[in-house]
Amino acid sequence: MGRNKEDIDMAKNAFIFDTNKCVGCMACVVACTIENGTTTPLNWRTVNSHNYIKHPTLPVFHYSLACNHCDDAPCITNCPALAYSRDKDTGAIIHNAEACIGCTYCTWACPYDAPKFNEQTKIVEKCNFCIDRISDNRKPACVAACPVGALEYGANEEVDLKKHLTPGFVDAGIGPSIQLVPLRKEHEMPTIENIDAPVIDNEKAASYLPKLKTKVELSKEWTLVLFSLAAAGLIAWQAAAITSQVAISPILFVLLALIAIALTTIHVGKKFRIWRFILNVKGSWLSREIFSFSAFFGLGALSLFMKDNLLGMGNLLSFVDSKTVGIAAIVFGAFTLVSIDMVYKFFIRADNLKLHSAMAWITAPFLFAWLANIPLLIGLLTLLKGGLYIYRKTTFCNNKVKHHPTLSAVRLLTLTLPFILFIVMPQTSLWILLPTLFVGEVIDRSEFYHESEVRTPQGELRELFYHN
Repeated sequence: MGRNKEDIDMAKNAFIFDTNKCVGCMACVVACTIENGTTTPLNWRTVNSHNYIKHPTLPVFHYSLACNHCDDAPCITNCPALAYSRDKDTGAIIHNAEACIGCTYCTWACPYDAPKFNEQTKIVEKCNFCIDRISDNRKPACVAACPVGALEYGANEEVDLKKHLTPGFVDAGIGPSIQLVPLRKEHEMPTIENIDAPVIDNEKAASYLPKLKTKVELSKEWTLVLFSLAAAGLIAWQAAAITSQVAISPILFVLLALIAIALTTIHVGKKFRIWRFILNVKGSWLSREIFSFSAFFGLGALSLFMKDNLLGMGNLLSFVDSKTVGIAAIVFGAFTLVSIDMVYKFFIRADNLKLHSAMAWITAPFLFAWLANIPLLIGLLTLLKGGLYIYRKTTFCNNKVKHHPTLSAVRLLTLTLPFILFIVMPQTSLWILLPTLFVGEVIDRSEFYHESEVRTPQGELRELFYHN
């Protein structure tokens, strides 16, 4: 959801930042904190400083960032709860605290690290462009406080952002309302006159840096691991029941689905606002995920209750049978799988591969093949999952990225051992093999979160100067 033409004409102002002038004094951060009454260390504006360790062969510079109030703001587009809106008079992106559910999805979507999650209030906060000040023809507090003129506020001219980039600033193609004065050439890389100075390679220098705060942590996302696997498993089970007459317990199906929904509730900050999850089906993949899974659950449970005539539902719908309802559930299930994977479109990994062995649209057919006992599909998907996994781990190893070889070996064993037993001893009970398969899927899906990150300015700085 970008600005329309009228919005753009009415909002011509932007932040103007000169990297050559910024001294990293943090006056802008302090002014923002005082103006908006935020509680440190939760700052709406951040000064991204490079070369913390004073590496002699790397430049020293800073750049200050808050919300850039983008033309095509990803926070507006991706927020499932419709907690963001644009002020037509100023172009500012405004966050509605009363509508926020604290899912933190906007913190993944924004490449400028603008939305901040408040652990105390359990919702997100961000820069509001000092809308009261600029509506009164005053400069934003951060601009007014800058002592060296590095941060200004003025006309948002049409310029080619790619020609005016500051190192570490992400050109995401979303029209940020900021004008950048790039580093002068002599500031990009200093000349070292002392030829006797010891040389420190970038890899060693990076080891001295303070740990970069990550946006994606397995310790916080474990509920999403279980939800995505539960969703894939339930969809596979329902599909197997429809196509291969696999036995399925309606009560167990409902219980597992309710547990999956409860897991999503744990993940959000405001539990009683969870109903807002589905308000942005038009633009947010997270809304689509929750809506489609809810529809799958409702239709799937209805088809099972109709089939077994539970609670007198056998003849509830005279114009349709239980199988047709079950097929409709699978359709919503398929869309759920696509939505689950699209939710993580912001993730980046060291292997730079779009496919991942733990993706929902691969895992669900894999489990379906086992439940429906389709040998060819089992073999093909085992090869696909194994191939993607080995490629990823090999890439990590070559790039000197932590790859946990022991855990990787366990994962490959849980993938290959059931397949070998299936070929050598076809009479082996599926319910003996399924726990092994499930353990492997938990490992793989957990690694999906552990090995992924989203773009941030500070992360881009480190990648640019310490890993190239």
